[in-house]
Amino acid sequence: MKLAALALAVTLLGHSHVAGAFSACGGESGWAADGAELPPHPRIVYWMNQSGRGGTAPSTPVAKIDGKAVPMKVTTLDSAPNKLLVIEIDSNATGKLAISWKNEEWRGSATYTIAKPPAYPKVAHATTTRYHSKLAHSTVREVFDGLAIKVDVPAAIRAHVKLRRDSKASWFELDAPVEKGGTIRIGELGCSSNYQPDLLEKGVDLEVTLFLPDNTSIPVDKLTHASIPKLAKPTSDKPWDAE
Repeated sequence: MKLAALALAVTLLGHSHVAGAFSACGGESGWAADGAELPPHPRIVYWMNQSGRGGTAPSTPVAKIDGKAVPMKVTTLDSAPNKLLVIEIDSNATGKLAISWKNEEWRGSATYTIAKPPAYPKVAHATTTRYHSKLAHSTVREVFDGLAIKVDVPAAIRAHVKLRRDSKASWFELDAPVEKGGTIRIGELGCSSNYQPDLLEKGVDLEVTLFLPDNTSIPVDKLTHASIPKLAKPTSDKPWDAE
């Protein structure tokens, strides 16, 4: 799929950035598919960027359906720099699901509607663009820059992404959250990264698989290659906050 010509997008959507002094990275975190309609006994994902102050492991999750506590099973998935917690709601009850972290309200909460199983598509489709922004700091470099893959299945909770330079190269694989609005980010993620933007500028082969709340997966169709447009050369020699 071709990249929209010279399109730049700041995809800091659907997650929180833990505030701090201008000399330290905040780190990001969020709930995948917040607000979506889910099937009974769903799986949802809470993710965090471990490079910032919000990247420490959270405490016990608290989940309630229509105000009644329900049991859960939590599986941890590490894919640097992100840690993804896959939370299985071990109940077939329907109603309004509210989930948060015990004694850690600052991490944020999420709400979902659990009803009859939604009719998920057999394949997903995507558009691609470049995301780019920088946060001003005095001593550290916090840059968001890379490939944004926006899928048309916003209820997806995570993605498995394979990238390679060309057919002669080995695949590089990673897991990434599907952020609010169905966006997957590959590249620089603040004070850390999961892939280098200069390689994305040259173009990469891609294979993307989405995982859904009912524990099934679907491929992203016809997204086999992507690249991002080069940025204009900076005119300033200022430190980390320079454009």
